[in-house]
Amino acid sequence: METILIATDISNAANNAVDYAVELAKLFRAKIVLVNTYNIPYSTYETGASGDILNVIRDASMGGLDHLKKRIEQNNKHNFEIECYSDFGFAEDMIIENANKINADLIVIGITGEGGKIKENIIGSTAIKVARNTDTPVFIIPADVKYHPIKKISFACDLNKTEESDLIYVSRYFGKLFNAELEVVNVEEPGEEFTEEKSKTYAVLNKKLETIAHKSVFITEKNAGKALEDYFNDHPTDLIMINPRKHNLFHNLFSHSISKELAFHSKVPLLCIH
Repeated sequence: METILIATDISNAANNAVDYAVELAKLFRAKIVLVNTYNIPYSTYETGASGDILNVIRDASMGGLDHLKKRIEQNNKHNFEIECYSDFGFAEDMIIENANKINADLIVIGITGEGGKIKENIIGSTAIKVARNTDTPVFIIPADVKYHPIKKISFACDLNKTEESDLIYVSRYFGKLFNAELEVVNVEEPGEEFTEEKSKTYAVLNKKLETIAHKSVFITEKNAGKALEDYFNDHPTDLIMINPRKHNLFHNLFSHSISKELAFHSKVPLLCIH
């Protein structure tokens, strides 16, 4: 873990995710790259003042990043390497573009708000768009979640499909990285049989994870999102790991309000892997 990209709109709410990411950077002795994106309000095109407005917004973006960099350096007794990128464009596009450009190992992004009131739809827009469309792991930090050592990681997956991909290796990597127990949470529909094929998959999964502390949990519920919400309410974890890509069991999880429930009410960061 060498480079952590922190996406921020330089708001107070976004600073919570910044503080979390800073702790990760200290843990892994990683370089921090702060990224802020900006755009021009549509109304300015009609007034013909877009050029002047753009200069003002650009200066504010660069000034905000510089202030944030100094705050990080002053508030932490750590020799940080910090770079700042200010870019014009759509947030999700610029975040992904910069992550590719700097070869980021991790993207950290928070749920931002305005005037102290959290905009819950953000979890379904910028953060999830980034998570779905990049190959870089994405940490999504809910509002008010503070960093503490990660000792337990819960990987919510479809056991039928996990063995066919490299996702279990990725989950093992993060388990080792944090020296944490890995809990594999499999959600299956009522009446679904534990077939011989699934038994083989389960055996292979255990073989792949034998080098780290792990356990497997099976939940029977038609609504995967509801099942996960209930499970994590009763079984606290430090980090929920998921794969948000299309054609995945949890794709609908991010098209439904239950994703917001997980992010806003579980008080647990989400780690999106591919």
